Amino acid sequence: MIAGGYNFRLLGAVAALLLAFGFKGALIAPPPPPPTVSAGEFETPRAMGRLARILGDQRPHPVDSEANDAVRERMIAELRSIGLSPQVRGAMDCNITPKSRAVACAMTRNVVASIGPATGRRLLLNAHYDSTPTGPGASDDGLGVAALIEVAANLRVSPPARPVTFLFNEGEEFGLNGARAFVASDPLAREVDSLINIDTRGVSGPAIMFETNVPNGPALADYARAARRPYANSVSTDFATLIPNTTDVTVFKERGWKTLSYSIIGNETRYHSAGDTIAALDRASLHHVGSEILAATRSVADDQGAGSRGRRVFTDIAGRGFVSLPLVIAAGLLGAILLAMTFVAIRRKGIGVAVGKVAMLTVGAMIATAVVVALAGWLRPGDYWRAYPTIAYVAVYASLLTIQCALLVRFAAKIDRVRLRIAGWLTITAFGALLSLALPGASIYFLASPLIALAAMLIERRSAVVTTALFWAAALIQLLLFAELQALMEMLLIDGPLWAVAPLAALAALPVLVETLPADRSRSSLLVLCAAAFAMWIGAMAIPRASLERPATLTIGYVRDEISGKALWAIANKQSPLPAAVERLGKWRDVELAYNGRHRWVSDAPLIDIPRPVIRVLSTVAIGKQRVVRVAIDRGGADTVGLRFDKAVPVLAMGLAGQIRAISSDARPGPSSIACSGRACDGLVVEIRLAGQAPVKARLFGTHFAIPREARPLVEARPANTQPQYAPDNSVRVRGVIF
Repeated sequence: MIAGGYNFRLLGAVAALLLAFGFKGALIAPPPPPPTVSAGEFETPRAMGRLARILGDQRPHPVDSEANDAVRERMIAELRSIGLSPQVRGAMDCNITPKSRAVACAMTRNVVASIGPATGRRLLLNAHYDSTPTGPGASDDGLGVAALIEVAANLRVSPPARPVTFLFNEGEEFGLNGARAFVASDPLAREVDSLINIDTRGVSGPAIMFETNVPNGPALADYARAARRPYANSVSTDFATLIPNTTDVTVFKERGWKTLSYSIIGNETRYHSAGDTIAALDRASLHHVGSEILAATRSVADDQGAGSRGRRVFTDIAGRGFVSLPLVIAAGLLGAILLAMTFVAIRRKGIGVAVGKVAMLTVGAMIATAVVVALAGWLRPGDYWRAYPTIAYVAVYASLLTIQCALLVRFAAKIDRVRLRIAGWLTITAFGALLSLALPGASIYFLASPLIALAAMLIERRSAVVTTALFWAAALIQLLLFAELQALMEMLLIDGPLWAVAPLAALAALPVLVETLPADRSRSSLLVLCAAAFAMWIGAMAIPRASLERPATLTIGYVRDEISGKALWAIANKQSPLPAAVERLGKWRDVELAYNGRHRWVSDAPLIDIPRPVIRVLSTVAIGKQRVVRVAIDRGGADTVGLRFDKAVPVLAMGLAGQIRAISSDARPGPSSIACSGRACDGLVVEIRLAGQAPVKARLFGTHFAIPREARPLVEARPANTQPQYAPDNSVRVRGVIF
C-alpha cells in the first residue's frame, strides 16, 4: 500500500472520485430519439418540423408585438392542421407575483384548444408562445409549444376519457400575464383540476419534473405510472419554492390543481438569448420532453383518483428507476437511523472526540474550499468557467478532496477505522437530518446508505469482510445519489457560486476517504494531491471564458437620464473584465444604475434622441389617509414603459384602473414598480394606491429594443463569442415624475 512514501490506495480513491465527479453528467443524459416510432408515440422529427414552421425566421417575438402575432397565426395553422379548432382569448392583464413589489401589465392573446368530452374534470396542458425580446425562444418555450401540438396530434387519434385543454399562453416572459388572464377570466379554468406545464431554462438535458403541487401524492402516483426515463427529485421541488424564479405554475398553484411541471436546464448560456435557436436545441431533449409529457398526459387523463393524498419524498436513480416514500415515513426512518447510530456510537469509548473531529474537519474542508474559490474569483473576476464549466468544477472538487485528505490525515489518522466509520456516517446522517428541516425532500437522500452503514456497524464484530463490503456498498450508493444531484446543481448554477457544490461533494467523498485513509502520517501523497489541484486551477484560470457554443453575456445599452441631464453607454456582462476592443472605446466605471438598481460598466455618451415616454396624471383621489392616483401611459415609441418608486415610497397597490392588485405585506424589501410592454400600453390607464397625502417622486423609463447608430463601434467591437442575454441591446430614457 505504501511505497516510496506514497499511499496508492488513497491516491487511487481520490482519482476515482475525481473521475466520478468529472463524468457524472452521463447520469443525466436524455435518451436519444429512436430511429422509428410506432403509431401513438411521440415523433420528434415531426415536432421539430412544426417548431420550424411556427418560428419562421426566428425573430424575437415578445408579448403584444407584430412578431408574436405572426407566431400565433402560424401556431394556430398547425393546430388546425391536426383537426383542432383553436380559439383566441384576448385580455389586458396586470399581474404581481407572490412576495414581489413589481407589477407587470401586457395585452395577452391566449390560444386554447380542447380534445375529449365537452364537460368533466379538465386536464390543462400549458406552454407559453411568447419569447423574450432577446432571442427566438426555440427552447423557451418553442419546445413546449411543439411538444404539446405533437401530443395533441396523438390524442386526436386516441381521445382521452376526460377533457384535455391545451393552453398556449402569451406574456409569460414579461409577467406571467397569460396564466393570470386564464385563471381570472377564462371559463374553462373553473373546470380544471390537473395541470401539466412545460417551461425551459436551457437547450439540452433530460426532461426534469421539477415542480409539483403540495401535497404531491396524487401527482407523483401519475408520474411514477407514466415515466419511462424519470428525472425528478423532491430536493428540486422544495428548492423551486424557495428561489425567486417563477413560471406559470406560480399563478396556477393558487388554484390547488394537481401539477406536474417539466423543464430542461442544459447549457443555460443560451437561455433568454439570441442563441436559443432551433439549431442549438438538442433533439434528444425534445424527444424526452415530448415522450414523457405524452405518457404523463395519458396517465393523468386516466387517473381515477388513486394514490396517497399526503406529501411524499422521491428521487430517480440515474434516470433508470424511481423511488418514492411518504414524507412522514421518510422523516421517521431518518430519525430512527440517526438515533440508532447515536446509540451505537455511545457504546464506543472515545467516539465523541471522533465524531466531533470528523464533523468539524468536514465543515472545515467545505469552508476552506469556498475560500479557494473566492481567491480564484479575485484573481479572475466574472464567470471564467462559462465555456468549460467541467474544468472549473473539477478544480473545485480537487481542492476539496485535497483539503479533506489533509485534514483527515493530520487530525484523524490516529482514530481507528471502526470509530472513523461510525463518526463519518453519523456526521452524514446528522447533516441530512438538519438539511431536511429546511428542505424536507432531502430526507430521501439520507436513508438507503445510512441504513446499510448502520447494518454494517451492528455486525462489525461478526464478520470483518461483510462489514467492509457493506460500508463500501453504502459509500458507492451515496456517491451515485449525490453525483446526480451535483450534476443538476452544476447545470442550474451556471452563474455560480462554484463553491455551492462543495458541501454535497464533501459528504459524498467522506465515506470513500474513510475507507482509504492511511494509517501513516506521510505527506508525500498530499503533495501529489496539492500539485494536481494546483494544475487543475491553472487550467481553469487559463481556459477561454467563452466559446461559440457557450457564449458569454455582453449586452450594450444606451441610457439617457433627463434627471441628471447626462447620457451613458452601459454594458452588462456580469461585471467581468471588458474585452480589450470594447474597453478602448470609453472610460469605463462600475456603476449602479438608478432606474433599475443593476450594476453596469458605463462610459459617458452623447445626448441622442431616443423614444421618450409620457405619463399624464388623470386624477388624484384621497381615501382617508391614503390616495389613489390614476395615470395614462404613452410609450412615445418605446417598447416597454414603467414607473419605479424609491423603496421608501409607501406603495400599497397598483394595476388596471378599478382592478388594482395589493402588494403583500410580506413582499421582499425594495422599490415598487409597475411596467407595461407592447402596443396596448399606449393610452393604458393604471391606478396607484399610496399611503399618505404627501407628493412622491418616481422614475419614468421607456425601453426601446434597439440602440442608436452611434453605438455601432461598440457593436463591431463585441467579440463573436459574446452575445446579449436576458435583455437585448437597448436604449432607455429616464425621466422624473411627481405625483
